[in-house]
Formats: sequence, structure tokens, C-alpha cells
Amino acid sequence: MLKSMTAYGRGKASTPIGTLTVEIQSVNRKHLEVQTNLPREFLQFDSDIKKWVAEKVSRGQISLKLTAAFEENASRKLKLNQPLAQQLQSVCQTLQATLPACNQQVNLDFFLNFPGMIVSDEEFVDVEIYRASIKEVVEAALLKLMEMKTIEGESLQKEMQGRFLSLQKGIDEIKGSSTQATEKYRQKLKERLEEILPGSVENDERILREICIYADRIDIAEEVVRFQSHLDQCKQLFQSSNDRIGKNLEFILQELHREINTIGSKTPDVQVSHLVVHCKTELERIREQLQNVE
Repeated sequence: MLKSMTAYGRGKASTPIGTLTVEIQSVNRKHLEVQTNLPREFLQFDSDIKKWVAEKVSRGQISLKLTAAFEENASRKLKLNQPLAQQLQSVCQTLQATLPACNQQVNLDFFLNFPGMIVSDEEFVDVEIYRASIKEVVEAALLKLMEMKTIEGESLQKEMQGRFLSLQKGIDEIKGSSTQATEKYRQKLKERLEEILPGSVENDERILREICIYADRIDIAEEVVRFQSHLDQCKQLFQSSNDRIGKNLEFILQELHREINTIGSKTPDVQVSHLVVHCKTELERIREQLQNVE
């Protein structure tokens, strides 16, 4: 079953560290690209979050936003970052010794406002509790995302299978017309040569051989066989349990394009040419749909 690359999922959970909400949006992208928007407290878990997403999603641009409402009664103990304070004091003393003419004293506000000077007590920050809480809500959002991917994928697959049936009908008609077209071309060559060289065509083995060679140049039997083989591969992919077949289908589609282009360039038959145009149109529509398949 196909999965769409366009989807949305939202997860919300009450955890030991507060209420966490995750929103995930997925759009088309050839490869997997995960962008996160996290509160400062959770930046250290960025790689973990991207890993969890990659376990579920193989392609597409993923935008993940995490918001947190911490419990009001959570007793956050604050403490002085003593190593930083000592380093800063040493720098100030060195500066005063270097510039003795500067008698300005450093007040307490300078230290308190310095980034990272006041930090949460390490007893409050439990990394594993944070990680488990974040994973819970991320997985909840991913579950909703995958549900929407599946629903959209079912619709895409149904429409694409209809187009592949149309291709099957087209190649069947081309196959039926190609044999007659080759024989008609061979007969037309003989008639034209007979007009130019009356009475010599049937009796000249060399001319008959050249007619066969030219007629074989428009034979598309091999291309039709390969086209049919690629169609059969597509049917097998749709029936497989693999739900990440977008890249495989893209490759097969390129081969189908190559074969139908060769058929179009070789055949002189007007009816076959019309069928080739029809097949090219269906292939282009499938290509557009594949851009949204994971």
C-alpha cells in the first residue's frame, strides 16, 4: 500500500515534566529532511527526535514543532554556576591589573545578568525523564501522521492503478497493430521499388533482403515486450507488503518512458503514433502523482 508524503499529525500528553504538544507536518521531498523547532530546554534531544522520525518516515520534508507547558508546582531549584563565576572574576581582576587607570568596580548586577550564571539545580533536571516524556508525545504525533499518510496513499494508489490499466490497454493495442504495421511497411516498400524498377523486385534477392532489413527497423516487438515487463513489475510492487515503493516506481517509470519513446520514434503507423501519445500522457500523470509518494 502506498503512503503519501503530504500529511499532518498532532500529539499531546501530560508527562512528569508538564504538558507537551508536538505538531508534525510532512510535504514532498526527494529525500528525508527533518526540521525541528524545540524549546531551549529540549535542544539536547534534537538528534533523538530526528532518529525517532527516521524510523517511521523514509522520504519527505518533516517539520516538527514541540511546545511545553511546565507544571506550575514544579520546584525548580536555582544555583550559582560557580566555575563560570570564578572564571569571570579572574577575567575582571586581570582586566583591572592591565588597565590600572580604570577604577570602575564591577557590581553584582553584572554577574547576575551574565548568560548562564544562574542555572537550574541538577537534581531537577533528569535527562531520562525528559527523553521518555518527549518520545511519548513524538510517537503519538507520528502515529497520527502515519494514519493520514496511509489514507492519502490509498487514494493515490487507486488512481495510479487506474492509469496503469490504461497503459496496459494502450500497449495491448500497440502490440496488435505493430505486426500489421510492419507488414504494411514491407509491402509499401516493394510497391514503390516496383514502380521504379518494374519486374526486378521479386527476382532480385538482394533487393528483397534490403526490404526486409528496412522493414525490421520499424519492428517494435522487443520494445513492447520490455514495456510489458515493466508494467508487470509495477503490478507486483502494488501487491507487495512494502509501503515505501516510491523510489522503485520512479525508476520503473523512467524505463517505461524510454521504451514508449523508442516505439514512437520507430513506428510509421499513424494509429500506433496516437496510442504512443496516449501512453505518454498517462505516464506524465503518473509521474506527477509519484512526486507525492513516499
